[in-house]
Amino acid sequence: MSDTTRIAEHLAALVLWPGGRPVGSPANLAAEEYIANALRAAGYEVEQQGFDCVDWRLDGVDLWVGDGPLPVMANPYSPSCDVTAPLAAVADLAELEAADLTGRIALLHGALAAEPLFPRNYPFFTYEEHQRIADLLEQKGARAVIAVSPMHASPAPLIEDGDFRLPSVTVGADVGAVLLMAGRAAITLRLRSVARPGRAANVIGRRAHPSRDKLVLSAHFDTKPGTPGALDNAAGVATLLALAERLATTEPPTNLEFVFFNGEDHYAAPGEVAYVAGCGGEFGRIALVVNVDGVGLPDAPTTVAFFNCPDSWAEATRTAIRHRPGIAETEPWPQGDHSIFAMQGIACIALTSGGIHSLIDSLIHTPHDTLDRLDPARLAATVDFLGELLARPLPARG
Repeated sequence: MSDTTRIAEHLAALVLWPGGRPVGSPANLAAEEYIANALRAAGYEVEQQGFDCVDWRLDGVDLWVGDGPLPVMANPYSPSCDVTAPLAAVADLAELEAADLTGRIALLHGALAAEPLFPRNYPFFTYEEHQRIADLLEQKGARAVIAVSPMHASPAPLIEDGDFRLPSVTVGADVGAVLLMAGRAAITLRLRSVARPGRAANVIGRRAHPSRDKLVLSAHFDTKPGTPGALDNAAGVATLLALAERLATTEPPTNLEFVFFNGEDHYAAPGEVAYVAGCGGEFGRIALVVNVDGVGLPDAPTTVAFFNCPDSWAEATRTAIRHRPGIAETEPWPQGDHSIFAMQGIACIALTSGGIHSLIDSLIHTPHDTLDRLDPARLAATVDFLGELLARPLPARG
């Protein structure tokens, strides 16, 4: 069976749920089992590395001004509410510090809503100004929060934080203008959601080798709520499963560890935290990490970014790239599972599609991230490139 056919089969099995594969959801658990079974069938030793999580489900959201409903998006992990209260509009941190929000719905616009609020308890770094905003909203007695996105159509959630205790929603810029004109008129916000304790897991497939060095190949299989997640990141998972199946027929060049992370698109990165906790002293054995996230866009090259790689090894890899149409080098980018390794000084390469970062919140993380956006033949070419790469010596560890 060709890699293209096998990749298409993996993609079809992973992109079954229009609502996506959020951490802890039934779809997420089904994807976990599919990946684990595929690795076992290929002869890998499999670990399902479990962790606690919150399984959040949205049942509905409504926003009313007077007798008229307005378009609104619930922010993932928001608690439920049924609130009728006047608005209090705040545009920057100084206004928020001075505002009296007691009994009101806070309307964040301007500088306060120019970018998503960073989760307050993200485990790897913090954004102090965003923490201050979240703290003030809770301390000042707001009953709920409406964030006005600068986008007009299909706004992305501006708050995605299970540790933020206030009900919150996001509206587009046009709806925000209506709310600002409403002044202190009473607004009704009803949000119906369910959050319950759950379990989820990373899936790790291993093949042993007598050497000490370890090669880690990673891709995440979870999604944001509400997106089928074909490009982000069923494509990366299908590519690595096809590569794992190909490598299973030969003697491994070193210790192989395929890590399918669960939680890259989650506000608390629980899969990364679980992996780091379980890795112990193993980081020193890792010679190279290859992370695959968002490959397979038609008419866009598969790009390769280097992190901490020795010059001689990187230059040899660049030579291989130059001989492969459809593969190109790009600048390092931090938004992926490779970052937890790169921060430790480990040599990494990260593969994605050219121009992909401009598609975040217009294609990626939206209901439009469907299978028709992918080119399985391009994914098969990525498998070929990685097969060639792994046949060469790994970079020497410092």
